[in-house]
Amino acid sequence: MTRAEPPTAPAMPRSTPFRRAAVLAALLAASCADAPRALLSGAPNPPADIEQACSLATTKCSRCHPIDRVVVARGIGVGKWQMYVEQMRLKPSSGISLRDAGVIFQCLRFVEDSCTDCKQGRS
Repeated sequence: MTRAEPPTAPAMPRSTPFRRAAVLAALLAASCADAPRALLSGAPNPPADIEQACSLATTKCSRCHPIDRVVVARGIGVGKWQMYVEQMRLKPSSGISLRDAGVIFQCLRFVEDSCTDCKQGRS
């Protein structure tokens, strides 16, 4: 009785530096594709207080929804932003205080006023 040899896996091709670089580039591109867009993307030279306001807005808004939801809504008008910030502030899970709401609105007003590529006239 002869024993059968166990099947062997096919030989894997050796990794070349080019192949490794291509895989690394693909992984990097995929990770960047999922990264949220910043509230200040497209805004030229925001002042430091606006950067801080938008950092707070990003932190607070992203507690309940992706920040992209805010980014893609740019151009809706200052009045609607004020209404939305108040609605979000009133949600218990938002963690947005009255002071926070004012700071968040400051960010969104700046973004609204400085966004040249946004949908204008929808307020």
